Amino acid sequence: MAESAILRKIQELSGERERLVGEEGRHRIGPEGHARLERLDHDLRVLWDLRRRELAGERVNLEEDYLDRYDRYT
Repeated sequence: MAESAILRKIQELSGERERLVGEEGRHRIGPEGHARLERLDHDLRVLWDLRRRELAGERVNLEEDYLDRYDRYT
């Protein structure tokens, strides 16, 4: 099975989150870093939901379905 665009995006954001959590553990991020972590957590929850839907056979499109309309960051 080919790797989906959704899974690639999850891996990309997870890598960024892991790096920021490491920096946070060394007390090297400020308020903007904490805000980015909060945003990453939200985005990863949305992406994992899309991935579950994709695995269940639903047709999902990363470009169309990635942003939920209840996004508190916009």
